[in-house]
Amino acid sequence: MRRLWIVALFLLTWGCGGKKDVEVNVPGGINEPDKVLYDRAIKDLGKSRYNVARLTLQTLINTYPDSEFLPEAKYALAESFYREGATSNLNQAEAEFKDFITFFPISERADDAQLMVALTHVRQMQKADRDPSQATLAETELTRMIESYPDSPLLDEAKEKLRAVQEVLAEGEFKVGNTYFIRRSYRAAMGRYRSVLEKYPDYSRTSEVLFNMAESLRHSDNPESAIYYARIVRDYPFSDFTNEAKTHLTELKMPIPEPNPAAVARGEPPKVKRSRFGSMFGVLGRGPGVSTETNASSVQPKDEKKIDKKDDDGSSFTVDGKRKPR
Repeated sequence: MRRLWIVALFLLTWGCGGKKDVEVNVPGGINEPDKVLYDRAIKDLGKSRYNVARLTLQTLINTYPDSEFLPEAKYALAESFYREGATSNLNQAEAEFKDFITFFPISERADDAQLMVALTHVRQMQKADRDPSQATLAETELTRMIESYPDSPLLDEAKEKLRAVQEVLAEGEFKVGNTYFIRRSYRAAMGRYRSVLEKYPDYSRTSEVLFNMAESLRHSDNPESAIYYARIVRDYPFSDFTNEAKTHLTELKMPIPEPNPAAVARGEPPKVKRSRFGSMFGVLGRGPGVSTETNASSVQPKDEKKIDKKDDDGSSFTVDGKRKPR
């Protein structure tokens, strides 16, 4: 009887030892299955196996709601849709990034996620003379990013992109105004020019907007044209329209103002050769010109040669990406 008890004790001890060996050999250990899932998903994302990666990430999210990898998994899920591109995926990426912000509003990546929401619209923007809806949405989301995260290390990037997006919106409005101007629909043209001047004061072609506004008023026999000619002389002394503005002020018997010292200090901007037709309608075929490169957590340009991490077969994906240190 004692012998049988010793044999049983030996078998029990051997069984426990065997279990311990299995636990050591499983990647990440059987006590960290969420990490195993996360690492597997990141590897698949690096190989552009987006559908497979998303299934793994969803399994992690649904099975381990208290996992420490949950925020990273949610962000990577949104990122996978953004990387895959196409309209439907970008729309889903926007929804997932917004979902991330809802679940993790105080996360250090909440500002990243908000910037990425804006970039889903930047990637879908069209030329200035086309549908402005995506540019308008990008402007809204970038403004929200700037207002919601004033201490974000991504703030300068967001402001730079907002400025570029607003340049596209201003260009589109200006072109519509010029179309009315050519048709001699001066009242309609002035409405568009006024909108550009009020909403986009940093527009690169503001001196042209002011001149066309002044011309619309002059052709309408409105003496307020002098106000806009004077603004050109005062605030844009190096503009191609300055001399002509001075001529019209002289014809109207109005004083010619001195240039603003701040405008003089800025110096002469780079010249862009335009015909009168080109000045009215812009350069045909030009795209929005808004960069989608970003310092947000995980996005990197597809053609970037230098990457942060590689797995054993050369693929890459990292949620730390180009994030600037806080």
